[in-house]
Amino acid sequence: MKQIFIAVTFFVLLSCSAVQIWAQDKEATISTPFYKHALGVGAGFCTGYGLSYRFTPNDKIGFQVNFAPYKTNTVDRYSSGLTFTYNLIQHTSSRLFIYQANHFYYNSYVNIISTYDPLTNQTKDVKEERVTDKYFNNGVGFGIEITFVKRVGLNIMTGYAFYRNFKDINITGETALYYKF
Repeated sequence: MKQIFIAVTFFVLLSCSAVQIWAQDKEATISTPFYKHALGVGAGFCTGYGLSYRFTPNDKIGFQVNFAPYKTNTVDRYSSGLTFTYNLIQHTSSRLFIYQANHFYYNSYVNIISTYDPLTNQTKDVKEERVTDKYFNNGVGFGIEITFVKRVGLNIMTGYAFYRNFKDINITGETALYYKF
């Protein structure tokens, strides 16, 4: 009987503490300014990589776009990502959210094919061939955003992903650094 009393007392005290902390954080969240826009850089297998823009129209739903173009005479490479977020818990210096990410990757380059003749010490039959690799990655998971300074936040996300047009499945990792305004 004594053990049950101690367990119930511990549970009640823990519950009261949690409610009090939640109420304080809720009050602090209300007084914390809400920023709808954010600019930064992001990188991930499912979110894409490059410059990033995030739009959060309300305190629950958000959209993130990543884009990185790269072009030379022989290489064309593009990464574009669109991610949807939904806030679960919001505090003054952090938030917990779930996400669904979509990444399209396009890479086209010139491959040089040649044969080497060791007897003559010459390269012959040089051909150029364009190789193109394009695929879609899709992921879902959860993430946290840690606000270091009033307007600077670091996102760290993890979850499961379908890679290369849904051929492979594995865990994934994503990150982003934003300036909010």
